[in-house]
Amino acid sequence: RQINPMRTILIALLMTFAMQAVAERKTNFESIALSPSDASTDNSRVTQLDDSIIFEEIFVPFEQKANEPSITSHKGSLYISWMEHSEETSKVMFSILSSGIWSEPRTVYSGRDLFVNWADYPSIAVLEDGTVALHWLRELRPSTFDYKIQVSLSDDRGQSWTEPITPHEDLSITQHGFVSIYPNSSDTFSLVWLDGRTYGNKVGKNNPNNDKMQLRATTLSREGQLSEDVAVDLNTCSCCQTSLSKTKKGTIVAAYRDRTTEEIRDISIVRLTSSGWEKPISVNQDGWEISGCPVNGPSISSNNGILAVVWFTGANDIPAIKVAFSDDDGREFDNPIRIDLGNPLGRVDLEILNDETALVSWVEWVEDDEVLILCSVSRKEGCMLKQKLTINPTNESINFPKIEIVNDYLYAAWTRPTKHGDTIAMVRTEINKFSR
Repeated sequence: RQINPMRTILIALLMTFAMQAVAERKTNFESIALSPSDASTDNSRVTQLDDSIIFEEIFVPFEQKANEPSITSHKGSLYISWMEHSEETSKVMFSILSSGIWSEPRTVYSGRDLFVNWADYPSIAVLEDGTVALHWLRELRPSTFDYKIQVSLSDDRGQSWTEPITPHEDLSITQHGFVSIYPNSSDTFSLVWLDGRTYGNKVGKNNPNNDKMQLRATTLSREGQLSEDVAVDLNTCSCCQTSLSKTKKGTIVAAYRDRTTEEIRDISIVRLTSSGWEKPISVNQDGWEISGCPVNGPSISSNNGILAVVWFTGANDIPAIKVAFSDDDGREFDNPIRIDLGNPLGRVDLEILNDETALVSWVEWVEDDEVLILCSVSRKEGCMLKQKLTINPTNESINFPKIEIVNDYLYAAWTRPTKHGDTIAMVRTEINKFSR
């Protein structure tokens, strides 16, 4: 379970050892926002989950213990990365699902120095010409949270991969992770990540930016050329996932959990225009004051001039999943819509269906089990359909599920714990089933 009777002690430990949260694969820290028995539930919000939508289970070609799937789409095909583990080594794997057939799985990287973490995992992105970028994390030394980012490129649908590229200029022994990659142009990827280069008084004891996690960014061309590594925000939450999208106007927008000197950790976005990275903007002032990282990042998506962000908050000791829409390229957002049942764990993902509707996934406590829920969220009417996708009754977690739209189908993938170890689950259904 993600919550147990030691919750109060765990919270205290989190406040003291926030950075160590990333090191624990099955940590309870992200569930700081109350257990089912503790949560303050608004009974008017707890509605019957729908289970009328039928999902088709999709075979994923893993060969051994496997977890942490990431998915994206390109020209009607589904691209997936995942991790496989044996006693000797771990591997980063890749395959493409086209017309119902998987390509031969390829090992992108294999070694004993992979940084393996349930919350900080590989991801993929694809350019218009089919060039694939895939990232993973590699230990800088035998430590729990000192690691670097590695990115490889493939221009032949994953048959071969370039030598790993390190996108950050800083090579100090510290944390670099929680990466998001997104196509910026026809031949360039944008990358953002969390960077701990100022930890340990590296910039001077009296420097106000000392010992703070930063959001940094660069671009990577399909030829493997990097632009300058730049700071986007000099003080962010230390271990929450980042997310990237691109608007109709060509603006790259990054969403992440920010941090103030007063320990307010709300969601911000920052825009990359032709003039460079702008100042961060708060999506909504939830006012979540917490002296440690909740390991619960946002997700952002854009389509047809509409941008949407979904996130978890525990402000005022009330756990909630919120969605906010923007129709002005992310300069301002509507008032957020709360969509959860009352006991959410978070771990959100988001896809825009059309101009006024987004499809959101998150994990929630329902009758003492983790439940993966999908919701069709209307900008005007809120959550129109809460669909139960899967129930996890085990003592392990389904981690951070992912959703992706491919043609007329919605795909969902997640880590599926079993008594023999982790495996990967994937299902799909027609998008039109989420219409009212």
